[in-house]
Amino acid sequence: MTNRELRELAGLEITATVRRRVNQDVERVVTRKPGAVNTHQLTSAGRTWCESALVAGRPDGARFPAGVLYAVLDNVGQYLARSGTKFGEFFQPDVEDWIRAVYTELTARRKPGSWVKLSALRPWLEDLPRGVVDAELDRMIEQPDVQLMGELNQRTLSDEDRGAAVDIGGEPRHLLRIGPA
Repeated sequence: MTNRELRELAGLEITATVRRRVNQDVERVVTRKPGAVNTHQLTSAGRTWCESALVAGRPDGARFPAGVLYAVLDNVGQYLARSGTKFGEFFQPDVEDWIRAVYTELTARRKPGSWVKLSALRPWLEDLPRGVVDAELDRMIEQPDVQLMGELNQRTLSDEDRGAAVDIGGEPRHLLRIGPA
């Protein structure tokens, strides 16, 4: 997740100070910079901490609204334990939403509907299997606001651009556009 996504979702962001405090005794959050924007991801120790926090119960002194939140979290934790569902499976991001969020980050300083190289998009999605991303891109082009196109000037493509292409109908596609044409 990026800080922009965290602000929109939870009203917070991970600064260097927050990251140092969270990772003080063990690395729970890892931050990468695949482009111009930092992305944050839970490590296995971070997921373990979150799983334990789900069933830890309400801390002493927690009142409304935090007490209500802890009650909900406790119920989620109990459900995961009863069903055998792993934390990462329950909180699995929707691949299309993830692709759209990355596209939004990559075009934040450009006009809407700008083309983005898949070679710029792929590093943000490196934790997802390539086949899953390719299948989702193939599915997404059926939507009216999504276009995938091959680079017309093949001589300008780098090896990274060629490697990042998605093959659709036997044609490599290197560029993605989401939004108005």
